[in-house]
Amino acid sequence: MTHGISIRNVSFSYPNKTFSLKNISLDLEKGGFLGITGVNGSGKSTFSFLLNGLIPHLVKGKFKGVVTVDGIPTSNNNVSFWAKKVGFLFQNPDFSLFNLTVAEELEFGLKNLKMDKIAERTKKALHTLGLDGYAGRDPQTLSFGQKQKVALACILALETDYLVLDEPIAQLDFISSKELYGVLKKLNNFGKTVVVVEHDTDFLYRFTKEVVILDRGKIRSFGPTQKVLSDKKLLDKLGVKVPYGS
Repeated sequence: MTHGISIRNVSFSYPNKTFSLKNISLDLEKGGFLGITGVNGSGKSTFSFLLNGLIPHLVKGKFKGVVTVDGIPTSNNNVSFWAKKVGFLFQNPDFSLFNLTVAEELEFGLKNLKMDKIAERTKKALHTLGLDGYAGRDPQTLSFGQKQKVALACILALETDYLVLDEPIAQLDFISSKELYGVLKKLNNFGKTVVVVEHDTDFLYRFTKEVVILDRGKIRSFGPTQKVLSDKKLLDKLGVKVPYGS
């Protein structure tokens, strides 16, 4: 599998020797929209760190197996290389916003990675997220939902083929959450591969194409979203919310 993400026999344990992932394998085709769910401590965030080189390059621990993105092993290149290919949105935007204006936030990553067409990329990303007119605003004066959009715009400006989001709506209200997922669906329709770590299975059921359920570091179910999230017996056993309408 050369076009997409391939995870083969991957295990990962943190320095305290706690296993977070245990011999997992999975293929995600390019253009997919994958949801990752499970209870707290099931390994969801650790799984997402595999996809952009944070594991094994920055997150310390014992890593076994092979992860490839478009046929390239993540262990072969540094995080800067993967930042141009796999955009990553952390749960709390306050940890990543530190410039004086929204435009400077977007420009920072572009300049740091020596990208071209900075002004054009910045304008396009802000427009995609409905942030026209926000370029001169101070990010710290924005609402949490607006900050989340700015953080996402920073990634979109890089024009990566892949987008990974770690619980992006954890601190958003329903309207903002629905709006964000609408943007992700639109980006996916335009060909971007989207992976989202998510507790709220209602959103996964409505928007994603495939879902993986993790339980204590192992894949317990993986496949088409509506099929996986309709297995109410398994969801109940694993403590995962049965989505409305399933």
